[in-house]
Amino acid sequence: LAQAQVSKPCIMARALQRASIPEANRSVPLSRAFAQFAPHAQALAPRFAEVGHLKPLLLPSAGDDEGRSVQFSSALVLAFGVCALALHGRRHRAGRICMRHNTFTEEVLEVEDGRLEAEDHDRGEIFNWKKAWYPMALVAENLDPSRPNKLQLLGEDLVAWRDGQGDWHVFEDHCPHRSVPLSEGRIEADGNLMCSYHGWKFAGDGRVTDIPQARHGDLQRLLDNRRACAAARPAKVKEGLLWVWGESSPDAALESALVEPNLPEELYDESVRHRITSYDYPWGMRDVPYGWDVALENVTDAAHVAVAHHNTLANRYTDPCPVEIKFVRRSTNKDGFKFQFRNKWKTPERLEEDMVSEMEFRPPSYHRVTTKLKNGASLTVVNNFVPTKPGRARQISSKLLMTGPNGERAPTNALGYKVKEGWLPNWVRHILQPFFVHQDLVFVHHQQAILQSKERKSGATWKQSYWIPCEADKSTVALHKWIDRNGGIGWSPSLPSILLEPLDKTRLFDTYSAHTEKCVTCSTALKNISRVQRVLKYSAFVLGVAGVSARSYTAIVGGAALYLGAGVVSKVEGLFHRYPFNHQDNK
Repeated sequence: LAQAQVSKPCIMARALQRASIPEANRSVPLSRAFAQFAPHAQALAPRFAEVGHLKPLLLPSAGDDEGRSVQFSSALVLAFGVCALALHGRRHRAGRICMRHNTFTEEVLEVEDGRLEAEDHDRGEIFNWKKAWYPMALVAENLDPSRPNKLQLLGEDLVAWRDGQGDWHVFEDHCPHRSVPLSEGRIEADGNLMCSYHGWKFAGDGRVTDIPQARHGDLQRLLDNRRACAAARPAKVKEGLLWVWGESSPDAALESALVEPNLPEELYDESVRHRITSYDYPWGMRDVPYGWDVALENVTDAAHVAVAHHNTLANRYTDPCPVEIKFVRRSTNKDGFKFQFRNKWKTPERLEEDMVSEMEFRPPSYHRVTTKLKNGASLTVVNNFVPTKPGRARQISSKLLMTGPNGERAPTNALGYKVKEGWLPNWVRHILQPFFVHQDLVFVHHQQAILQSKERKSGATWKQSYWIPCEADKSTVALHKWIDRNGGIGWSPSLPSILLEPLDKTRLFDTYSAHTEKCVTCSTALKNISRVQRVLKYSAFVLGVAGVSARSYTAIVGGAALYLGAGVVSKVEGLFHRYPFNHQDNK
């Protein structure tokens, strides 16, 4: 071995690959190593001889005594096995082995935590995306009660509407008569939803209540026909959100009644509920130009914050550091996983923080990060990324503040979040969200396109596309392993399976289609601001002309001030439509 100058375990990796040793036997406890190694010794020796340096040692010359040569070769192979396994064990305990050679098309990754992921335990039944609750909109801000509201979930078009009693209902967005969209219909004075094509009306449970084209004698018989009913989904309002069930099967009502939506458990835990100071949705709802999977991968990755969110939450030059991750709940198909993470800060200022945060993923879309501050208070940020269609998702974020056990409160600015912002109008908080969200947007959108392109080109999975050697990447691995076990979303077969073209930055940073047009609060604010801007411009013109005519310095200055005010209002108006961001300009 000394003569061969074996300094890297990649030589062993190549030999094991070419000796065709089963992959399951490449990572084993030392107590079983020799039992598994011995049957492959003879196959390993000539393969390993291809390295070159060991060929004179492993291949005896014709004049050697046969027994002596076999004994010498066996001893050398055994010595090699001990050294290789020792190297292997040391690297394996570090959490990852990367075995790469330029003749192989795939990279073998072993990235599981040795304590929790040593063996592939039973994770429970495969998660069923159709039998789950999804948050679709903030009722007070995103839904117009006077008309039908178009939604999309798991690639299917839906329509949400409120009846005369104030209850919200969700149908699949097609009329049973001629399959036109019910979202183009009307909510009538009697509280029913009317299809604007032929005037059929529907009650909240999907029953048809009127068919204008039916003869009087036939009407009741047609009303009783199940084919005349709209496809109603279970739906309910909870904590200000409209929740929609993933299907409209005959058993959907019963199955949905047995499942609760994913919400912070503190809201219903009487032992800690009194410590909640606020639970709100400061950033509203937003449609993002990437899929739920890469969206969840982004928020599950704690390490990116120190770099990507430069000048908002961190400093890219001083804050990047190792991240220590410890899983506190093993991954299951039904409940996802939970882990603690701690940033191993390098700067004295950051070392003073030294806080442990807890991150949790619960399928299908729930993700939360809870940070306990030094005074005992805690801040929780919840993100739901709802799969709307392939390559697109809807983000709904909320924030939970809790006092410490003795009433300790969170500071005004905790972890970069302005926690006391209740005085701001909701529309202001909504248009400010892109200052933070768009720092991730360009990365995650193009990451999705690159991954999809690699998969189409060479069949590469995330294991081949990523090289993730650090402990900070364990959360990414945990998420992808969960997705792999559960097979991803079974999108509707009617959806085209095409390569999504990356958006240019003009469309990528379009805030109007992502949020404004879908938010009643922001749409109303935009109309009012546009009116104010026009009034200021007109007033500035009139006052300026009058000042020049009358040679009034005061009127001229007043007109100039109004014109500047109109310019400021115009800038605010522009934020409802587009907010571009470039990391190159973020000094």
